[in-house]
Amino acid sequence: MNDSDIYSVDFTRSLPPPLKDDPEINALGRAIAEQLQNTARQIRQNIIYARIDELDEQTLDILAYDLHVDWYDYSYPVEVKRRTIKDSVKIHRRLGTKYAVETALGAVFPGTQVEEWFEYGGDPYRFRVIINATENGVTAAQQAAVLERVIFYKNLRSHLEAVPVPAGNCPALLGICLRK
Repeated sequence: MNDSDIYSVDFTRSLPPPLKDDPEINALGRAIAEQLQNTARQIRQNIIYARIDELDEQTLDILAYDLHVDWYDYSYPVEVKRRTIKDSVKIHRRLGTKYAVETALGAVFPGTQVEEWFEYGGDPYRFRVIINATENGVTAAQQAAVLERVIFYKNLRSHLEAVPVPAGNCPALLGICLRK
């Protein structure tokens, strides 16, 4: 037993010599030491953000609400929830930028790309979102959810553009182009 860390230290060793021999003081010292060690073990439970990978799903949902992760969806798988919460601070710092849109959507659909109007020759202040459907298995319902959430982190002057999809390719919902 390691007697030098906060979780297992014997506090009765620090009693002055006349009190060490008193059985009542010794018992009181052991009781206090046990409570202090219990409190020390509970300290870890208060460290939440650094333990996102260890938290249960219910705690993740509460944390997302408390951190104002407006694009969070309670139906996401646990790993997606964790990535979304981890990225939330970076996204909040850069709301209204291409980075924010790509990072937020990338937590749900890794490899997502955002193309701005000047990158593909579109109308000014338009953008489109490209999701790799093959790797991510994106369904129509998930596409719709992405479209609803884009408004939380995009630039107010920018608009999601409809993407024309050539015949034979998978359909795109408004501004989302699926690549296979």
